Amino acid sequence: MVSKILIKIMVGIFLTIIITSGVYAQADKEYYTLKKYRKWGIIAGPILYDRAKLVPQYGDYTFENKPMLGFNAGFEYDFYPERKWSFITGFIVALEPVYNLHYQFKIEDIYPHFLEDWLDNAKMYAMTSFSLPLLVRLNIQVSKKVFANFSTGFKVMYFPSGEADLSVVFHNEDDTETREMFGLKVESPYNCFQGSFVIGSGISYATKKLLLKANMIYVMNFQNAMDGEYLFDNMFVSERSRGYYELSGNYLGLLFSASLAKKKDKW
Repeated sequence: MVSKILIKIMVGIFLTIIITSGVYAQADKEYYTLKKYRKWGIIAGPILYDRAKLVPQYGDYTFENKPMLGFNAGFEYDFYPERKWSFITGFIVALEPVYNLHYQFKIEDIYPHFLEDWLDNAKMYAMTSFSLPLLVRLNIQVSKKVFANFSTGFKVMYFPSGEADLSVVFHNEDDTETREMFGLKVESPYNCFQGSFVIGSGISYATKKLLLKANMIYVMNFQNAMDGEYLFDNMFVSERSRGYYELSGNYLGLLFSASLAKKKDKW
């Protein structure tokens, strides 16, 4: 719900800026302050993935999905950094999540030597993904050294297909018997190339040697990053529970970037 609200706010701001700034009449406007910076920039920053979604099929047992932190790093290329409108591309590396969950077993469903309910957490990340953003950027000068920017576009991600599983096994007191009581199996899409919609806004600050930027973006995938199913079974009292697991891979990111000033020509 928060993600959808954020997207609507960003879209509203972006459309308002376009309508009120006379975009079509000033598409070639240039900012003198930004002419001295290079087109290349280094980017890095934390991201927060949306919680996975559960679709129960039967049974009363379930578990809680938690948001997952991640990190983006790479570089960007701004075709026209000094202009009001520009195109941005680049190369981004990210660590993709698999699951981050909290589960609980009632005391009556586990071996009698346990004196209370069993609570635990499990977290796993997949291999890294590689992305190529293709964005349209709008720059608005706020003051002599400060600029607000709004961007939208798409991202193509390379994420090799694969699978992962989680198994929770309980032992009796003398380790002569075991029971697998919870299992989660997930897999990424068969196609290695996936697409996403990107929208964001941020601010830039021009210093003598660096153009510093801080941008907040929201990335929404066209397909789930992970799909799978879970099963609670072999419990002493409760019936088995089964359902589906869906991880969108959508995330909110705070990205910081820096572009160097061009070297001055020597005469």
